[in-house]
Amino acid sequence: MKDQQLKHHQVNFGTSTKIQISIVLDEMGSPANLGSIFRNAEAFGVQNIWIHNSNQKDLESTRFKRTSRSTWKNVSISFYEDCQKVIDDFDGQKIGLEITSTSKDITTLSEQKIDRVLLVVGNEKRGIAEDILQKLDHIFHIKMFGKNSSLNVSQSLGIALHEITREI
Repeated sequence: MKDQQLKHHQVNFGTSTKIQISIVLDEMGSPANLGSIFRNAEAFGVQNIWIHNSNQKDLESTRFKRTSRSTWKNVSISFYEDCQKVIDDFDGQKIGLEITSTSKDITTLSEQKIDRVLLVVGNEKRGIAEDILQKLDHIFHIKMFGKNSSLNVSQSLGIALHEITREI
């Protein structure tokens, strides 16, 4: 039998993850990145995405809708004015995805006992704000081998979500 790609309706998708995952976006700058983030989030069973009030308008943009491919309909969306309050109110592991002087390789994430996680992802240009970094339980980075010092925010999120759900 020749191996062939399945059509979308033929794929047996999983129903849910054992880990409850929420994401906080620290003021995204691009509707296209926001759309890609929703595609990643939906694919990995994220329950909720927290978006800054200033990004609410981006959910109406053609670029967001085209890139997200309607995945925003399957992920709960919450809006915030104060990111620190969202983090303070969250009951679970608070994880940041950022390269810092003390961040750990994301592949070591499986060493953590996680059942409920809030994953904070930074702005495309400035990363996660310093005051927010201080409130996180763990900060992880993605090990890279090229000369570029960063990855696209939505690509980084996809890698992080894969690592979080890998042991399931």
